[in-house]
Amino acid sequence: MANILLDKSHKKLIQSAIDLGDWLLSLDGLSEQDSHAIKAVQKSLNKLPKVNDGTLAMYGFSLEQGNELAGLVRGWDISLEYFANDPEQQGGLEMFSSYIPIPESTDPDVLAEKKNNELYFHWPIGDICNLIPDTQSKQWLQQLASPKALAESAERLRVEIVFADYYGEVELPVSALAKT
Repeated sequence: MANILLDKSHKKLIQSAIDLGDWLLSLDGLSEQDSHAIKAVQKSLNKLPKVNDGTLAMYGFSLEQGNELAGLVRGWDISLEYFANDPEQQGGLEMFSSYIPIPESTDPDVLAEKKNNELYFHWPIGDICNLIPDTQSKQWLQQLASPKALAESAERLRVEIVFADYYGEVELPVSALAKT
């Protein structure tokens, strides 16, 4: 078993990751296996700062509009992993959002928008406690306070879940959010 060094300012971020799982569980269209895997990821998050060897736990969602020629994909993901025998000692807890305009662009205005909308937090295994800027923490918490509200401009919702050897991906119409 390993540890991730967290401080009290990180508790709200960790809770938002667990709450995201609750929101995912409320969606119509998930299989029983998907639900079981989400609950297993939540259980791993609830054990923090302890992380078991062999942990591979992830879930998240993306909101998609347009198509492969023109559109936008926005995503929010949580990943927790630890493998003691990994020679590169990668892993830890990651929470991140993505903002991917299609087609990709090098236009400075598009890149600035991308930068303003993407967040990345990483807590490595061990005794390194990362400083999370308060403005970024607040931005994450505000965005995930109401995932349903984020989806208003999207056409499709895609959910991905990984736990141990299980991988699930579900595409749902945004109308599936009507009940949540």
